[in-house]
Amino acid sequence: MILRDPVHGLVRFTAPHERVVVELLDTPEVQRLRRIRMLGLASLAFPGAEHSRFAHAVGAAHVMKRYLARMAELEGALGSAATIAPEDAEAAMAAALLHDLGHGPLSHTFEALAGPAARHEHWTRRLLERDGPVRAVLDRRGPGFAGRVVGLVFGRHPVAHLARSVSGTFDVDRLDYLLRDAYMTGTRYGLLDVDWLLQSLRLVPRPDGTGGDLAVDDEKGLSAVEGYFLARLSMYRQVYLHKAVRGAEMVLGGLVRRARALGDVPGPPALRAFLAGEPLTCEAYLSLDDGVLATAIAAWAGHDDPILADLSARFRDRRLFKSLPLADDADPEAARAAAADVAQAQGFDPTYYVAVDRVAVHVLEGAELPCVVRGAVRQDLLEASQLLRSLSQRPFVHHRIYMPETVRAAARERIPGVVGG
Repeated sequence: MILRDPVHGLVRFTAPHERVVVELLDTPEVQRLRRIRMLGLASLAFPGAEHSRFAHAVGAAHVMKRYLARMAELEGALGSAATIAPEDAEAAMAAALLHDLGHGPLSHTFEALAGPAARHEHWTRRLLERDGPVRAVLDRRGPGFAGRVVGLVFGRHPVAHLARSVSGTFDVDRLDYLLRDAYMTGTRYGLLDVDWLLQSLRLVPRPDGTGGDLAVDDEKGLSAVEGYFLARLSMYRQVYLHKAVRGAEMVLGGLVRRARALGDVPGPPALRAFLAGEPLTCEAYLSLDDGVLATAIAAWAGHDDPILADLSARFRDRRLFKSLPLADDADPEAARAAAADVAQAQGFDPTYYVAVDRVAVHVLEGAELPCVVRGAVRQDLLEASQLLRSLSQRPFVHHRIYMPETVRAAARERIPGVVGG
C-alpha cells in the first residue's frame, strides 16, 4: 500500500511486517477514526484543523516504520540483547496504528466532558481486547500477538526503547501529531526536525548487559531534542490552549451539563446513555462520533428549555464565550463569584455561563529523558541542556475566565486577578 500524506509525503506499507497495517486499516474500528477530529474544536480558531484521528494513526505508523529502520541500523553494535524480532516489529507497527483507537467524539474534548470513564486509553484497551474485526486481524498473527500489541500501546515490552517508542518521551504519536497539527493549523510553532532527531538517536549498552538504552548524540542531536520540547510548548500556548478553542469548549461543557440536568433530551441511544452516566458497551461507544454529537446539538438548538437551546445555538453558530486573563495565582473562586453576580444580573445562570479555566503545562514532566552521549560519556539530558533545565523549572499556565460577551464588558473591572486584556 502506498498513500500520499501532506506531512510525510509518500507513505508506504509494503514490507512483510507492515502487512498488518494494511489489514487493520480496513476494519470498522479504525475507519471510525475518520469521523473523529484530531484537534476537537480547534477548527473554530484554525479553519484548516479538520484532520482526523485516522490520518494521525497512519502518520504514527509511518513514523514507527522509520524508527524501526533506524534501530535496525544501530542494533548490531549491541548484539542480540537489543535486536527487535520480526514479530515485535510487526506488533510495533500495529500498536502505532491502533494507539488512539479509543478516542471519543472531538478527541480529548470528549474526555473533559465525560471524565475518567471516557479516557481514550480505557476504551482503546477495551476495543483491543474485545472480539471484533481488529482483534481478528491481530489473532491471525498467532497466540500472544494481540497481547504483545496491547503491551506496546501501554508502554510495556522487554525491549525498553521499543516500548517507549509507542508510549514515551519521543514516541511516534508525538512526532507525528506535532508535525501534523502545525501543518493543518497553518502555524509554524510545532515544526521539528524529525529527520535529524532520528539520525541522532543512539543505543548505548546498559551496565547490566540486558540491552540498550536510547540516547542522543550531543554532537548531532541536542538542538533537535530542544526543538522538540520547544515545539510542544509552543503548540500548547498557541493552538491547544487558544482562547477561542477553550471558549468553545466552555460553551460545549455548559450545554452538556444542562442536557444532563434536564435528564431527557433527544438523541441516539448511545448519546442518551452517555448523558445519563450509564455504562456503554463497546458497540454503543463505537457509534459515537463527531457527526452524531453535532447532529444532536443542532437539534437541541430548538429545544423548549431556553438554556439548552441558547447554548446549543451558540455552539452551532460559533457565538462563543469571551474571556479575561487571570494571574497565575489568582483565586479562581473569587473571580468566578464576581463574574457570576454580573451574569445573574443579566439573566444568565452562572452554572452554565461562567467558567474558570486553569491549565498548567509541564512539557518535561514525567518525561523519560534519554541520556546524551558525548564521546564515551553518558550525561543526563537536563545536565547537557541549559534550555531544557529552564523549561523544566516553571510550567506554562493558561488561566482565564469565560463568560458571554455582555457579561465580560460589565464584569471586567469587578473580577479580581484580571491581568492584561
